[in-house]
Amino acid sequence: MAARSKHSRTDEVVERIAVLLEADGMPRVAGRLFGLLLLSAEPLSLDALASQLGVSKASISVNARMLEDKGVVERVGRQADRRDYYRIADDILERTLEQRIARIRRFNQAITVARAACATEHDIVCARLENMERAHNHLIEVTERALDEWRTRRASTPSPSRAR
Repeated sequence: MAARSKHSRTDEVVERIAVLLEADGMPRVAGRLFGLLLLSAEPLSLDALASQLGVSKASISVNARMLEDKGVVERVGRQADRRDYYRIADDILERTLEQRIARIRRFNQAITVARAACATEHDIVCARLENMERAHNHLIEVTERALDEWRTRRASTPSPSRAR
């Protein structure tokens, strides 16, 4: 019964993460895959991921590649084993914050272009764009500061061993 209870909690967390990531535009399967890998101490093969999530190996493969392209999971191999295994990237927080900063910068560039073209007869629009530009500049600044602080903290803390 204790094993079932633990499995049930894992499923619950995996689904919760999947729903959160789906709300951010990610496929539900990718969110479930990410959630399962986040809770897994060992890298998992495509077969194991497909089995545990109850989806096709093809679906896992496509979504694992997508997450790998985003830099949040990494593909690893094992000696004398031809299968690919996946795990959460060691520097996932750094990669996530870097990606977030890049997205904010791209959006802010579009706002800057719109502000430059803003006609004076639309004062409310100009004010809105100016406010958004200031807000995005602030977000970039505080996120970069958080990333720098995290890197400093991470460098001073021993990381878990990945010797597998």
